[in-house]
Amino acid sequence: MAKHLILVHGRSVKPAGSLMAAMVETALREGLRRAGAGSALADLEAGDLKLSFIYYGDINNEIAAADPAERAILTATNDPRYAFRLTLPFDLIEVGYALTSALRRFNRATYRDVLAEAEDWRLLDEAADIASLFGQLFTFGFLNDRLISGALPDFSAYLTSQIVSSAIRSRLQSVLLPAMEARDDICLLTHSMGCIVAWDVLWKLSYMSEYEPLRARGGHVGRWITCGCPLGEPGVRRNLLGGWARANEEFPRQIRQWRNIHAEDDYIAHVERMRSTFGAMMRAGFVGQISDRKIYNCWHYADATTGALVSNPHDLYGYLMHPAMGAAIAEWAQH
Repeated sequence: MAKHLILVHGRSVKPAGSLMAAMVETALREGLRRAGAGSALADLEAGDLKLSFIYYGDINNEIAAADPAERAILTATNDPRYAFRLTLPFDLIEVGYALTSALRRFNRATYRDVLAEAEDWRLLDEAADIASLFGQLFTFGFLNDRLISGALPDFSAYLTSQIVSSAIRSRLQSVLLPAMEARDDICLLTHSMGCIVAWDVLWKLSYMSEYEPLRARGGHVGRWITCGCPLGEPGVRRNLLGGWARANEEFPRQIRQWRNIHAEDDYIAHVERMRSTFGAMMRAGFVGQISDRKIYNCWHYADATTGALVSNPHDLYGYLMHPAMGAAIAEWAQH
């Protein structure tokens, strides 16, 4: 049975798919190394632990480019396979990795040191936008077109446009479905909006009639690792596939274990504990175990315009580099 790690990124503008895939693997290796997980690291490097990276950054970038200010920062070119070619430059991420990797430990003291040097008012603005969006989701139940052009257009477009959401889900489903059919031992690692995408795909596989043969063969995800996860937000849950389903039909059924990792000050993961939020899912027997782990995400980088240090506790690479992430992957890989 092949060990297969499938990783899904989150929202916002992204660099070229191939460059992002390479940095994701670099950050994963860093997390495994910091966790002392030499066996899992060797398996990853040897290809015995298969890694599939699910990229939909081209879709995010195209949505963002409708805003002239966002389009202005998309100055690089994506891989030829993607129809929308404008993309985020990669150098800022390389600088961020170098700065963050140089830190000896990712703990509270280090995080406070980073914050002392890296003030980022833009992230505070984004946090306010996200809080506003979640508030409207909770109040109105469903988003509308006015919100798509507002605070978080890619997030909103996924939740309101069947064309956009289907296109993004298909990127994950095209890899996850064959892996489940092959009976791979799957670890699904999702970040931010990627957690919503994964939930929706797993819900479809749990209930849609066309996937009954897969269910009959017992296809499942051995471990789901979420980080920077917004699924605890009531308004988000109401907009998931199955969000308005009957009792016990709102939860996916193919997950054996769920590990949630949340960072201090992560402005997307306001509700930190998935175990308490989804207790009914455990009681119904649809997931064997849910656990939560708090960390300090010390990712920071140099602003391209001002050169000032910027801290982002929600960043994907900061999560992947953390030893808690490495330990969660290694525990699955060596089981």
